[in-house]
Amino acid sequence: MDTRAEDVLRQFCTSSGTQQIYEAWRQDRRRVQVVPVVMQHQSKLVYELTPADVKSVCGRTEHALGGVRRADAEAVRAIVDWHPDFAFTHMFHVCMEQMQSLPAYQDFRRFADGSPLGREMLGIPAREKVSATVAEGCPLPLARDAMRWRVGNAYYSFLREIYTVVELRSQGVDLRVHPLADALFRVDAWVGSKALSLRVGNENFRKGRDEGRKVPTEKLLADVYPPLEFATLELSPATKFGRVHLPAAHHLESAAERLRT
Repeated sequence: MDTRAEDVLRQFCTSSGTQQIYEAWRQDRRRVQVVPVVMQHQSKLVYELTPADVKSVCGRTEHALGGVRRADAEAVRAIVDWHPDFAFTHMFHVCMEQMQSLPAYQDFRRFADGSPLGREMLGIPAREKVSATVAEGCPLPLARDAMRWRVGNAYYSFLREIYTVVELRSQGVDLRVHPLADALFRVDAWVGSKALSLRVGNENFRKGRDEGRKVPTEKLLADVYPPLEFATLELSPATKFGRVHLPAAHHLESAAERLRT
């Protein structure tokens, strides 16, 4: 079982609005390297994972935020609000498929620093952004801490989303995922004509501050035909520093019931 970019376009790129979004992304000069990687990507491994697999990675992952203080990291706005050309969801999904396992944070760092594609997607752009921020007067340790905070929060968000998808699938919801749907159409997962969005109540935690999501999914895809139904799984903010914040069982049971109906 796999999900490809063609499946995403068939599902969501069916209106003039979504076609314009797709064409603008495809022709964006900043996405010259991004488009072929995303369009060739096949989501497979996520359908083979169990909730226990994800919890195992959550238990053994390196502390994704290290010893970084939130106040220090968020003071460096140039990095905390940074959007690399490859969205973080692109990087994590590609890393997972290339490794053929759900990566712990230390695995992802090795991918970003040690593989040609990982360096292209994140390793080199991150170092360049840190250097540019230092050139503007930010101390190097602070710039590095801000980048660790940026990437670490995005990683925790990715684990949270993968767990949600895997757990809901284990409850009989045939959810599908692909990074094109996530980054371009703001759909974390879908089943049939139902689009699922995973959100955190505290805006500062939402998607690791990744995509910003200024336009609600419901509005972005309002003219898709056949019409879509939208389901949102709202999480409370994380309460423990450095811990993967997974959705509670009762939230997932409620979401599964709505998605099966």
